[in-house]
Amino acid sequence: MQSRTRDPESRTEATQAAPARPDRAEARPRKRTPFPRLHLASLVTLLVIVAFTIGLFLVTASLHNSNENRLLKQRAREAGVTVTAAVSGLQTPLSSAAQVAQATNGNVDQFRRVAASVVGTGRSFVSLALWRMDDPTGPIAVTGIAPELASRPAGEVQALFAKAARSGKLTVAGLVDQPAPRLAYLVTSQPAQTFVVSAETALPKNRTSVVRKDQAFSDLENAIYLGPTARPENLLTATTPHLPLRGRTTAVTVPFGDSALTLVFKPTGQLGGALLARLPWIVLGAGLALAIVAALTAERLVRRRSEALALANDNARLYATQRGVAETLQHSLLPDTLPDVSGLTFAVRYLPGVAGVEIGGDWYDVIPQGDRVVVVVGDVSGRGVPAGIVMASLRYAIRAYAAQGDDPATILTKLGALVDVGEDGCFATVVCGAIDVARHEITIANAGHLRPLLLDGDEATFVSTPVGVPVGVDLVRPYETVTIRAREGATLLAFTDGLVERRGQTIDVGLERLEQTARRAHGSLEDLLTTVLRELSDGVGDDDTAVLGVRWTA
Repeated sequence: MQSRTRDPESRTEATQAAPARPDRAEARPRKRTPFPRLHLASLVTLLVIVAFTIGLFLVTASLHNSNENRLLKQRAREAGVTVTAAVSGLQTPLSSAAQVAQATNGNVDQFRRVAASVVGTGRSFVSLALWRMDDPTGPIAVTGIAPELASRPAGEVQALFAKAARSGKLTVAGLVDQPAPRLAYLVTSQPAQTFVVSAETALPKNRTSVVRKDQAFSDLENAIYLGPTARPENLLTATTPHLPLRGRTTAVTVPFGDSALTLVFKPTGQLGGALLARLPWIVLGAGLALAIVAALTAERLVRRRSEALALANDNARLYATQRGVAETLQHSLLPDTLPDVSGLTFAVRYLPGVAGVEIGGDWYDVIPQGDRVVVVVGDVSGRGVPAGIVMASLRYAIRAYAAQGDDPATILTKLGALVDVGEDGCFATVVCGAIDVARHEITIANAGHLRPLLLDGDEATFVSTPVGVPVGVDLVRPYETVTIRAREGATLLAFTDGLVERRGQTIDVGLERLEQTARRAHGSLEDLLTTVLRELSDGVGDDDTAVLGVRWTA
């Protein structure tokens, strides 16, 4: 029996293969459903939706590309700030060593004592050498390996000395390849350029370093070049041997003494996340699905809201990370431990401000010098890396001046030569005291700082120190000192304005609160500082706080 066919062509073929029987009626074919035609309105709608989807795809792809570029530049700026801070950490000990050499007239033992803390395996330098400016034939003292500079002709060395004297700052002596890759630089003593300190820092083997996944900026490949351009012969270090970096890259130039460092970065993945990278293709596929266009539109709005929340959370985490880096760097610029001095007890507190993620300029220091102890509390105006650099240079300079036996007024006067508010854009308030342990006396000089508080029994009074101009404002006016006696059990508190200054209040209110709180507090010196910080720190201060306590125990 012949089966029925579904279309005329099949039916014709069947008829030709087997003629119809005359005694049977011809079977009627089943009615075919024609392919639906699109109306003009539907066609226009389809074309509009497709055009809109393609346009949306191009826009989201462009936004993703712009976002990746923005995030890459942002991460590069953050890395540049970190490198700038690290560079200042290299220059500061060199300047301190040069100042010590100048202050001690080239005392080799004093120089080696300063160099020992920064030279060696795992430290900043592999070599530190002391030279006389007028003798380029060889160093007078070397810590670590022999400097490559000593193997150069005397004329070339003398030219480098002259260049360093003209610049007055860290001078790059160049790259060294043998026997191992190193970077050499030098700095002269200031202001009298009598001595030169040369240093060499080891570079990674083959100029390639490996960054662990748990390290900062592990999501970026980088290459660091000496100079303002990324020239292959000036490569210092890179995280990959495949150079130059290609694709999505950005470059940042940061100052490095009399030269510069060029940092080139390339992301190892999608900085904005995999979702943002796939979003253009998601939109394209979703837009072409006409049956669920409304659902996809709603989904897109939900996704965009989720992305905004994710970016907000990323910004919050980034803020916390930056703040942690700033606090770590700030603490690295402060003393690690306090000295043990018979007859005296010391305690300190440092509290970063709650707002901002930049480095502050508050610091403290305790410097034992024979039969006396020099104590310092200071505050550099402003925030950020420039304030941190000025703070570090002042701290190390004070240690150098204290080492040569200068009194507090002389120390503050000499500091004025290191900072100029017109050139550096900042100044510093400093209170400096020299404690005569045996005589129970302290001589204090004040450069625009808040007067320290003296606690003696139930009495609490602010020491009437003559207040001079801040460091960096005026080089002419000398500083005056005042000497006070402290009985056994007496306590001196020196602090920065972050402890007592609050927005919307006069500073007298904060000073009165400090006086009343300190008078009521009892117990050890540590307990006293804990109480003072707890009572006066309300969690809304924008400024950093440094407090140094000294108690006479015998």
